[in-house]
Amino acid sequence: MSVAAAQLSRFKEQVVRGGTVFTFTDNGEYLVYPVDGREVIPFWSSRRRMETIQKSFPKYHGYEITEISLADFLQRLPRLAEEGVHIGTNWSGKRLTGYDVSVQDLLAGLEYWLNRSNQG
Repeated sequence: MSVAAAQLSRFKEQVVRGGTVFTFTDNGEYLVYPVDGREVIPFWSSRRRMETIQKSFPKYHGYEITEISLADFLQRLPRLAEEGVHIGTNWSGKRLTGYDVSVQDLLAGLEYWLNRSNQG
């Protein structure tokens, strides 16, 4: 399994278990990146991951770490899908890369973890 694939899997599991997602914002607006011809908004599964990014990448010092409840995140995803936005998951490494997935694919993975957590 690639590092990006492992990060995607970890993202889904941690988000469901922790009940929150995190992203950078600038004056309340998501940071949107052009990746392979589409718009991507990155989200992370922990505040600690984002603090590490801020320490490692000076350009992120000025951005706010924004916490979003899983319920709010799930409500926002359909609008992002309508806009054609993909979701970056737990970007990491020297170049801050990872999997960028469609909202539909992310929802399917989150649904799996939600069902699994409700059974246990």
